[in-house]
Amino acid sequence: MYMQVLDILDKIKGEVLTKKVTNATFDGVYAGDLLSHVMAHAKENNLFLTIMANMNAIAVASLLDMPVIVFAEDTKPSSEMISKADDEKIVIISTKYNVVDVIRKIYEL
Repeated sequence: MYMQVLDILDKIKGEVLTKKVTNATFDGVYAGDLLSHVMAHAKENNLFLTIMANMNAIAVASLLDMPVIVFAEDTKPSSEMISKADDEKIVIISTKYNVVDVIRKIYEL
């Protein structure tokens, strides 16, 4: 079931950090911080939910065609990460909620 990024922003009190929100969609959520595990188990078009704000998170999302990264617990990526995500057409969102609460709020829709 595809969901629109714009539909979850209010629910998760998300702050979009990239330039383009457009009408990005995702199919399912994959939460993880061990990037090698994410690479092995996440699926294309999943929303990537993590607290790991490093450049490799962008690389993993790009490699797996994950259109959205949500950083939980007020994690803020660097400006370089945001720029790279813009280049890769990946939407980056930050939220104050923890990973479990984000998943709950997304699936309440």
